[in-house]
Amino acid sequence: MMLSYQQRITASAVGMLLVVLLITLALFFPRTDRTVKVMDLLFVLDITQSMDVTDVELDGEKVSRITWAKAHAKELLQALPCGSHVGLAAFSESRSLILMNPVEVCESYNDLSQMLAKIDGSIAWALSSELSKAVFGAIDQAKLMTPSPDIVFITDGHEAPPLHESLFPKYKKDLADISGVFVGVGGDELLPIPKHDFDGTENGFWQQNEVLHEDVYASLRSESEEVRAARPRNEHLSSQKTAHLTGLAKRLSFDYIVSPDNVDTLLTALENKVKTRDQVVNYSWAPWFTSLALFILALLYFPFRFFRK
Repeated sequence: MMLSYQQRITASAVGMLLVVLLITLALFFPRTDRTVKVMDLLFVLDITQSMDVTDVELDGEKVSRITWAKAHAKELLQALPCGSHVGLAAFSESRSLILMNPVEVCESYNDLSQMLAKIDGSIAWALSSELSKAVFGAIDQAKLMTPSPDIVFITDGHEAPPLHESLFPKYKKDLADISGVFVGVGGDELLPIPKHDFDGTENGFWQQNEVLHEDVYASLRSESEEVRAARPRNEHLSSQKTAHLTGLAKRLSFDYIVSPDNVDTLLTALENKVKTRDQVVNYSWAPWFTSLALFILALLYFPFRFFRK
């Protein structure tokens, strides 16, 4: 397709008029009320030392589990509709410590992203990893907030000290409409856990004789030495504990996603699981008008080859 010189001049003039019209609309077109489905969420990130294992991939590179967790949490922040509220918490020992109460994601995105960037193992206050108790604590704290957020718990599922199957903790209170999703992180292969001093300095890896390989109550039960000796002694190694997270999710009626490839997978799971509410937002059409104006300008100044003939 070839255009004559006069046709190109006319097309350019029409294009520039459209650009001016679109920019004018972007500046003066009134906002409109729009009803959207929003969520109220509490992100809980596991900051125990097993999350420093480097066995997950992000943008084609191997990274630590905590790096992966923070990157996916940030992507989810960006994908949530305006009007949603998100709070941040960190899990260490047996507690989920609230770092930031739920705030509106668009107005407070900068604050949320800056706080998220600071969450890592350097702020851990203990070396144990009693995941189940921390989940129960997160639920209890969510009940105290208004509106009550649902839980997004990002973890590898490693309990340390390990739990005995007959003493699995139970959440005995009413869930009170609190639901949530476990986001599993980590590979299937058992790998050494990096060891850090309390000041965050790396100090090799945990060795077999430095960790507990059975729960502290095992010696109080009438189990034979043969049964106890037959248990694997690999708590100094870590992988994603899919069986444990599956069982915990079932007990709490949560969902469990194994290392989602993209944020859309997690967002869909949340939309299908957690409660949503209608939120009327004052919607601006300016981004649409300016994007279309930019597209037209690109066609005018960077035309296809057949327009230049």
